[in-house]
Formats: sequence, structure tokens, C-alpha cells
Amino acid sequence: MSVLHLIRAQRLSVLLPALLLSGCGSSEAPGGTAPPPASFVAVPFVSAHRGGAAYAPENTMLAYENAARLGVDDFEADMLVTADEVLVLMHDDTLDRTTDCSGRVADHSYAEILECDAAYWFSPGQPTTSPDEARAHPLRGTGVRVPTAEELFAFAAQFEGDYAPTVTIEIKISFDGVEGLTTAGLRAAQLLVGQIQASGIQDRIIVQSFNPLAIDAVKLLDPTIRTLYLTPSGALLSLSYATLRGHEYVAPQFASPDLNAALVDSAHALGKQVVPWTADSEADIRQLIDMGVDGIITNFPACLLAIQGRLHTDRLTPAGGGDAPSCR
Repeated sequence: MSVLHLIRAQRLSVLLPALLLSGCGSSEAPGGTAPPPASFVAVPFVSAHRGGAAYAPENTMLAYENAARLGVDDFEADMLVTADEVLVLMHDDTLDRTTDCSGRVADHSYAEILECDAAYWFSPGQPTTSPDEARAHPLRGTGVRVPTAEELFAFAAQFEGDYAPTVTIEIKISFDGVEGLTTAGLRAAQLLVGQIQASGIQDRIIVQSFNPLAIDAVKLLDPTIRTLYLTPSGALLSLSYATLRGHEYVAPQFASPDLNAALVDSAHALGKQVVPWTADSEADIRQLIDMGVDGIITNFPACLLAIQGRLHTDRLTPAGGGDAPSCR
């Protein structure tokens, strides 16, 4: 049986148990979750969404360099596959929103994408990039390019000892029908697993996706890679699925109606960590802290760092990047 057919069969076999588990109080987990790196000195840990998209062009090395300067715990990133199977850091399946290029990432070679200005639409203070000619774009034309996943892993690997940030990378998949979605997810997982295994920091990399088939594939290919299940809502159901499939983290949207302290306690009892996305205001972040979550994915990482007393700079953006508030 191929990996693709195995994933399909296993997924069907757990749908009913997942629904049943969501309504019961089971505390049995198939395995514990790995603790965060010793360099994480605060809970919740600070995950810089797309590198801290409010402060620097999202999913660029400039953003991750800036996030490291701020002292975040985790570099959160998005990944797509180019026409020549290079893993690039991009959120959208098209180039239009964040660069001066257009068209689908999957239809371009990496060499073609390297010609794009990845800071073209960046405006400091926006939670994530939204093209607006009326706003300032201070980093246009400064040579900011679309990087690869390999570059981000190599950058993170430079840090050791007291500061050793993790990388949480999301498999993004264009929707071309169910068959195309499944096939693309499997291929993306295969390519990513190979790069993680060669990175030298496999224990500091987490793979996430909204597509459960993608992270299921990662677990089948290498069960030692930590995985995170992203969900737009339904925190309890996501916890059920993650528990049954052996994924270590769940990441519901921060405003999910069933995300509360009791859900977090249940996740901990099951050996799972809860890392909501994407809380940007001080009030929302403090509410999540009160729930006892393990990490927070945020476009404004300085906001959480300041609450924790860990922000040691007044400059939140890269040099020449303009001014941005610490919180939304």
C-alpha cells in the first residue's frame, strides 16, 4: 500500500473515534510531547508569525533576522513548492499580495521568483501585508527576496546554547480538487522531511498545517518530527484528532469559542501543547496567558515579549523599516 493510500485509510479509520473522543473525558495519550528547548525561558513561548509580519516583510530572511534580534522563541513560516520543487517561504499560492510579481508560485521556477521584490507591499504596523499604495513602503527596492526553507533552517542552526529558537513551518497547499490537494500535500511532506533530516536541527523544527493529510504524511515518513495541527475553529475536535494521530501540538484560532482554560488543561493531560494563532492585541494575548497556553503565534511578537519583561530594545523594525507599535 502506498503512503498516499495508507494516509487515506488511516484518516477514515479515525474520523468516528475523533468525534466520540470530543465528547468524553479520556486522559490517555498515545505518547508524551517533547518539552520546549531549554533556551525557552518563559511560558507561553513567543512565536513570530511569518517572522513578525507587523515589523518586517513577512516570510523573508529580513523578518527572521529581526525576530532573532528581538529574541523571539520560535520562527513561524509558510512553505510552498515551486515548479522546480524548491521549498520557498510564501503564504499565498500566488505572488501578487506580497511581491511585485504575479501568478502562482507552483507555476514559477525558483530562479524566476528570486527576481521578485518580497518587500514591495510591506508597510510597518500592518498585521500582515495588504497592498495599499496610500501607505509607506520603506523597504521597496532594497533587495529583499523570497527565501527557501533551507535558508531558514540554516539561519536557525547558527544559534546554540542560551538562545536556540525553534522553527515552525507550515505546509501550504493550493486547492486543485481533493485528488490534487492530497497529492500535493504528500509531495510537499516528502520534500520537507528530507530537508528537515538534513538540517542538523531536526529536534528544533515543528511542521504544521491546516491540512491533516500533510502532517499525517510527515508523521508516517518520520515519526520523530514534531507536528502541529492548525484549525480555524473547533479546538476540542482538533485536540481529539491530534491525540489520535500522534501530533504534539494543537493550534486553534485564538478566538475559537471552545478555547478556554479547561481545554488547555485537557490538552496537557493528554500530553499536548496548545499554541493559538494569531493574537495581536495586548488584551487578547493576556487572555491567552490566563488560560495557560504553551505558546502564542503573533504578528506583534514584541507585545508578548514586553508583557513578559523580555523586550530589550525600542526599535521593533529592521533598519530603514519605519516605525510600528509593539501591539496591534
